[in-house]
Amino acid sequence: MDRKNFLNSITGGLALSCVSCMMVACSKEENNSGAASNGNGNTNLTIDLATQITAIGDFLASNGFIVIRVASGNQASSFKAFSNICPHQGGIISYDKASSAFSCATHGATFNQTGTVTKGPASTNMTTIIVSITGNILTIQG
Repeated sequence: MDRKNFLNSITGGLALSCVSCMMVACSKEENNSGAASNGNGNTNLTIDLATQITAIGDFLASNGFIVIRVASGNQASSFKAFSNICPHQGGIISYDKASSAFSCATHGATFNQTGTVTKGPASTNMTTIIVSITGNILTIQG
């Protein structure tokens, strides 16, 4: 086999491998949240409000959740909590405090501070999570 035929034969295989890798990367992942299970299939997050997310606009991203303080006081209504899994195809959503907006790096979807889609490809809002507060402890059970 001459050099040209050899290069053509391996290039086709590489192209096929690259296409396969791209298809896997763009497909929805089963569980990419990094959330810790509590043994019954649920995930938990506990936040000490005496030391964490103490000021309006502060946030914490952990165990597959993003929690933002939107008002003063330690009432459930002072916080917004969301799953960090993008509703489009399961990418990881992050929060930017400076712009008060969420974004998914996988395909570029963006969401406002209430979790509403502001730019696709996502067509569904972020999943809102209910928080409970006892004293200075905020708890999420998802």
